[in-house]
Amino acid sequence: MRRGVPAALVLLALLLFAGCAPAPPPGSRPAAGLPGYGGRFVYPLRGEPHGLNFVSDGDVLSSQVETLVGDSLVDLDVHLKVVPRLASSWETSTDGRTLTFHLRPGVRFHDGVPLTSADVLYTYERLIDPKSRAIGRLDGFLPIEKVLAPDPLTVKVLYRSAYAPALIAWDVPILPRHLYEKEEFLSSPHNRAPIGSGPFLFSSWEPGQRIVLRANPDYWGGRPRLDTIVFQIIPSQETTLQALLAGEIDWSTLTPMQGQAQATGAAFERRFRILRCEALWFYYIAFRGDGSNPFFADPVVRRAVSLALDRAGYVRSILHGLGRPASSPFHPAVGGGDPDLPALPYDPGTAASLLDAAGWRIDRASGLRARGGTPFRFTLLVFGGEPAQTQFSQVAQESLRRLGIEMAIEKLDWPTLWSRLQKGEYQAAFSGISPGADPDALFSMFHSSQIKGGQNYAAFRDASIDAWFEAARRTLEERERRALYQRIDRRLAELQPYAFLFIPTLQGALSRRIGNAEISPRGLLSFYPGGAALYAEDGDGS
Repeated sequence: MRRGVPAALVLLALLLFAGCAPAPPPGSRPAAGLPGYGGRFVYPLRGEPHGLNFVSDGDVLSSQVETLVGDSLVDLDVHLKVVPRLASSWETSTDGRTLTFHLRPGVRFHDGVPLTSADVLYTYERLIDPKSRAIGRLDGFLPIEKVLAPDPLTVKVLYRSAYAPALIAWDVPILPRHLYEKEEFLSSPHNRAPIGSGPFLFSSWEPGQRIVLRANPDYWGGRPRLDTIVFQIIPSQETTLQALLAGEIDWSTLTPMQGQAQATGAAFERRFRILRCEALWFYYIAFRGDGSNPFFADPVVRRAVSLALDRAGYVRSILHGLGRPASSPFHPAVGGGDPDLPALPYDPGTAASLLDAAGWRIDRASGLRARGGTPFRFTLLVFGGEPAQTQFSQVAQESLRRLGIEMAIEKLDWPTLWSRLQKGEYQAAFSGISPGADPDALFSMFHSSQIKGGQNYAAFRDASIDAWFEAARRTLEERERRALYQRIDRRLAELQPYAFLFIPTLQGALSRRIGNAEISPRGLLSFYPGGAALYAEDGDGS
């Protein structure tokens, strides 16, 4: 996932994780006794990507394909450390305002055209162009004053002031300028059949069925060991598991109940490995807190609703312990949050008192809370293809009912849900986010500048949080940065623009014929080398 992948993308978090053994660098010849090159890996997607434009289509569905077709200047390894890709090296000026990349010589796009600094410059120009709709990627480029391409293999990035997370912002795949500059950017046919410089070439896209990639024999890092990667589009969790059992795909997440039912069977264990890890992800409920919503503009009300949600009970009883409550948007694997900040408890008594104080009192005739004649009745949007969303929503619905609040649940497919969130056409929405490998990735979720064109779907505004995020970006000293993020964390706990719910522990089953997989908090494919290092035991061994 990219840094702060669009916040409403809960669906694919549960598809990201698999692996076991250390992976060799892509293109390296296999050790003696290991399978060679060939074979395919079939990976399920829970929905259809909107498109495959590296700039405009940055959601989780799109990004999992794009990171294999496209190549970025830098990437993250399995341990979330920055590693070089198209940039072989870089340096930062002492004042933190200039970042200079040195590109690898000889890199070519899949159509054979050399990749140069002009392509990097073009990608930046599209990122900052409002017409490109670079949602989820724009915020990391707003601090830039100018990008220069002094020669074909050098890129100089000039920032208005020191910018601490500058390097990781450049994990965006680079566009082929020679193709896009001839066409209308958002309607280009390459948005459905991309040309990149990555380890796999785009082969085909059957709408509603599958996207197929094939190995790039001329990749600068060496040919991937797989022949093909197939992204099979399967919206249903249950259907995904059945496809795994039938041998049609090679990976499936398992719900807690599915894991209990399957993991102890000897036949299942012979065919699959059960894999578990904590996700670089958390679930939340976004409250639309602007003036258009009569229910959640008041932070007291938002806090009351958060207190009415039994996070720990849900993790314990419904998830069977496969997760932990989240008291903060700052993920433990990344840091930045206040370690002394207490988790928000399940406290329906205090929630009721807060609602009373805010003027939302029980109407004896209806049994609902009301204020000024308006009953507290709202709708929660959820992604219908993910059982965890539906289950938690039903538990929350009952908890709020006991408090005198009526919550309807509206299940949507992914494109509709994302569209509604982007347009702000909702009252509350169950969703999730991968917070990225740097705390600054949350800028796009909370800074007021990100309400339009960013990931601040809750339309949240707070001058102090804006100022602290901006200061943290300018601060190169790590201890000072951490202190600023801890202030943000405490302020968010007070204002509750979102109900921070829980961090899932993901479990899934991986076919034993797939080797060289590694676990990363970002998943099986969304790090480097990721999919470029996998092999399939049905390869030809050449």
